[in-house]
Amino acid sequence: MKLHRVHSLDSSQIRQLQTMVNKCTDSDGTRLSFPFDEADLFLYFEHDGSIVSAIAFIPIEGLLYECSAFTDPEFRGHGHFSGLLDAGIDELPEDSELIFYADKGNSAAAAVLEAIGAEMNSEEHMMKLLPENFSIIDCHSSQTGSDVSALDLIADIHSECLNLDGTLTLRFHSDHAVINFSVFPSHYYLYGFEVEKSCRGKGYGTKFLSTVLAQLLNGNAAAIEHSPLSPETSYHISDVRSAGAAADNTAPRPVLLQVSGGNAPALTLYKKTGFRITETLCCYLY
Repeated sequence: MKLHRVHSLDSSQIRQLQTMVNKCTDSDGTRLSFPFDEADLFLYFEHDGSIVSAIAFIPIEGLLYECSAFTDPEFRGHGHFSGLLDAGIDELPEDSELIFYADKGNSAAAAVLEAIGAEMNSEEHMMKLLPENFSIIDCHSSQTGSDVSALDLIADIHSECLNLDGTLTLRFHSDHAVINFSVFPSHYYLYGFEVEKSCRGKGYGTKFLSTVLAQLLNGNAAAIEHSPLSPETSYHISDVRSAGAAADNTAPRPVLLQVSGGNAPALTLYKKTGFRITETLCCYLY
């Protein structure tokens, strides 16, 4: 069994790793992926020309790293994960801390992490919104005694089509909120949703999210997606609405996101708009 240490992966290594990861996810019934591009340190064991166990370290901030590991089901129980982890830690700065994510339903992965002394810290929910499940929330019921209406606050919502590190991204923003959607062939990925503190608790975030999702899921974002990246093109929301009708008839994509299990307000808001939890990941600290 040969141990390899690399800081980037070539096409052959990626193919071998993807084959091994697919065997793991099929066997475990999970959908976790391997960070081929995000990590900057990879270690793996090779047996008879095939990768049978691998670990990757993604720098988060300071001495904090996210760690992702997979072992071919046929080669489990032989200490490969522990060997890779120990070898990887030797490569990291002293006193580094690691984060592991495991599917909540994968008791075997949880047992391995607990065996090495990792402690469960939190839960992260993966959520998905299908276009047919989207529902616009009545924001009048979201008022909390404020004389400022969310409908009055929603005035100019603008959109940019951005190229962020090679990923097509739609950014919607107003004077009081911003939200981003990475664009993939099969789905959108929602992230970076922020509402100005002075507008929270007034129904503004609810109305903003509903308005943006209505444009996205009605196919009206097609005009932005197919516009030139220059690198930032601004649209008024009404321009997107009208231009979308004349754009290519692209089928609306589902929207995916990840939210902390401890963020009850966000969970409630996403569920009200039609998002459903598809997977729960347990976050372990080591």
